[in-house]
Amino acid sequence: MRRQLPILALTGALALVSPAAALSADPATNPRVDAVLTDDAVTVTEAGKTVLVYRTKSLDPTAEPGRLNYVHPLYAPDGTVLTEDRPADHLHQRGAFWSWHQVLVNGKSIGDGWFMKGLTFHVREKRFKGDVQGGGTLTVNADWIVTSGPELDYVARETTRVRVYALKDGARRIDFDTLITSRVDALGLGGSDDAKGYGGFSIRLVRPDRLTFASGGKTITPTDTALEAGSSMGFAWPAEPGSPAWTIGLSCKANGQPIKRWILRKSLSMQNCVFPGRAPFTLKKDETLRLRQTLIIRPASPPKPVSAQKAAKP
Repeated sequence: MRRQLPILALTGALALVSPAAALSADPATNPRVDAVLTDDAVTVTEAGKTVLVYRTKSLDPTAEPGRLNYVHPLYAPDGTVLTEDRPADHLHQRGAFWSWHQVLVNGKSIGDGWFMKGLTFHVREKRFKGDVQGGGTLTVNADWIVTSGPELDYVARETTRVRVYALKDGARRIDFDTLITSRVDALGLGGSDDAKGYGGFSIRLVRPDRLTFASGGKTITPTDTALEAGSSMGFAWPAEPGSPAWTIGLSCKANGQPIKRWILRKSLSMQNCVFPGRAPFTLKKDETLRLRQTLIIRPASPPKPVSAQKAAKP
């Protein structure tokens, strides 16, 4: 029988997004988060299981020079893949990514980061450092390179840190922290040039047409354009074969301010916390935009206490 997840499951995912609910683990009893760095990616693991893969080099630099600097796959703690890359319906969508349709240098359009046209990234450095709580942080330093002109132009530098917390009570917390600093007189970043205005941090989840949404303890119904909701959004799949048995909580900030505008899709597409919208956000030379996101991956059904598990045995 198909069973819809109650709103409490989504609310639980959202509760873990708050800073006060930061997940931590005892390093003496839990395996540590680690990373394997290769030429084209960084694979973050815990206890031999992959947590996520950060793509640092395009797999086809000739055809798709801009298809890098994103996370895919993202895994649930049981090994379920939660994201999609290059889905047939939207080939440009790619795991967890941050990009904009409008990329302007000194008022002139130079490319489309959403479609990966005219803009690529040169990853200068990638490093990983563990912490005393058993988690760790991946740091990626990259240059934004414009490829649409007669010469390659360096227009911005980016530092993205991905902090992966050790698993705690079956849940996983992941923090994204991205700094984009302009290296030109005026760097403009804007969403789609239409009423939707989507752009910024997005995630393409598996089976998006089956998702339900909640924010602030209320069920949210997607609309075609951006909707106003709380600073956190919960995503869940129905409890049926073929769907992940997990909920996801997401919160986003831009320059310290919570983002409360969302593009949500109960269809074959991505989910987006909208920043800045249709009108471009402009950075003067050496000014920095800071984007921060917290993802919480939590079991749809909380694990039973050890005592209850023992009592259930014959």
